Amino acid sequence: MRISRREFIALTGKIALFLGLENTFPKLAAAASGTQPIEALRQLITADPRNSRTIMWQSKTPLDGCRLQYQTADNPPQSLPVKMESLNEDRITNYYYTAYLKDLTPATTYQYRIWQGNSATEWQEFTTAPAEITDFSALIFCDSQCGQTYAGWGQNFRTAWRRHPDAQFFAIVGDIVDNGQQEWQWQHFFAAIADILPQKLFTPVMGNHECYSLLWKFCRPRRYELSYNLPANGDPELQNYYYSYDYGPVHFIVLNTQMLELKDIHPDLLEKQKTWLQQDVKNHPAKWRVVLMHKDVLAYDEYQEGTKTMMGISDAGYAFMPLFDELNIDLVLTGHMHTYRNRGHIYHLKPADKGPVYIMSGPCGNQQYNVPADKTFDQSAIYQPTPENYLLLSASAEKLTITCYTIAGELVETTELPHQ
Repeated sequence: MRISRREFIALTGKIALFLGLENTFPKLAAAASGTQPIEALRQLITADPRNSRTIMWQSKTPLDGCRLQYQTADNPPQSLPVKMESLNEDRITNYYYTAYLKDLTPATTYQYRIWQGNSATEWQEFTTAPAEITDFSALIFCDSQCGQTYAGWGQNFRTAWRRHPDAQFFAIVGDIVDNGQQEWQWQHFFAAIADILPQKLFTPVMGNHECYSLLWKFCRPRRYELSYNLPANGDPELQNYYYSYDYGPVHFIVLNTQMLELKDIHPDLLEKQKTWLQQDVKNHPAKWRVVLMHKDVLAYDEYQEGTKTMMGISDAGYAFMPLFDELNIDLVLTGHMHTYRNRGHIYHLKPADKGPVYIMSGPCGNQQYNVPADKTFDQSAIYQPTPENYLLLSASAEKLTITCYTIAGELVETTELPHQ
């Protein structure tokens, strides 16, 4: 007897349910029970989280005609069409779906789900930011990349949220996965946090590992490009590479430090960013200006193609720091070196008592390194090898507070920046 592929999937899902294996085969069980085979449901930052939200998900099969439904407690469901893009890489085709919700009401809780035909996912929810945000906190992770398993990353992520349940959003400052083209990396990264990802507002930052091919050569980061639909920067060729958004008294600026990895694909990446950055800051006056970017402004022991050295200011530092001085950036948060370092103020490429404050943190995955000190710039550092750690950023009109914690619960350091 021959059965169709659809009948086979349904039969396999029923067997999985009968044997109690629905957690082992979640997509098959979902198909059999009438819901959609949705993966990596996530909500992403928008330019103004008070009145908008981006919802994304993906699937291994095309979901023809699916829509996003959303509602409030006082209003009936509305539905939106979704945008779909696909990518075949590492012998797997993934279908990426995006719905953009706009004209939302501030400080309002919305429920949402994905609907197709006669079946739908369970309702999830989010709450838009208040119209007037006087203070807030956010979790900052760096380098979630892992080898072999992402179980540790998922545990670290949940630990931080249990400790700081009132944080309004989280960022991962680059190297989200270890290899940007490997299917298992992306699948395991999302699966490890799938239980709480749909409820948390996500700010992603591209790192150099997103730009590595299966052969560990530089490549276009197509998975990153399609996994995150982010605020527009005015350049379709570089959409999702860099962007900005406002949250309360802070204007956040996400920059791309992959000029080396993308030099053959986007040789003008740096110059385009610098032009955009100047205009972006001009267009978004704010009490605080905070930059998130992956590579650090110091080289430590990593060889720099531009300066031909392994210490002092890095190529990324020389590229951006003079402009940060000019634009009165308050705080720059970086990753890449998998350790915590606080350099305090740096101005005109020298330690100073004014200018941006530079703090590097991470990792939050399982890749741990020993990193040498920079005796010129380091004001404080964590012990080596660095344990998994993260930052809690708290902001008000009066001050920024950045606190580093290890996942084990150690308080590493608290830094306060009073408003000048």
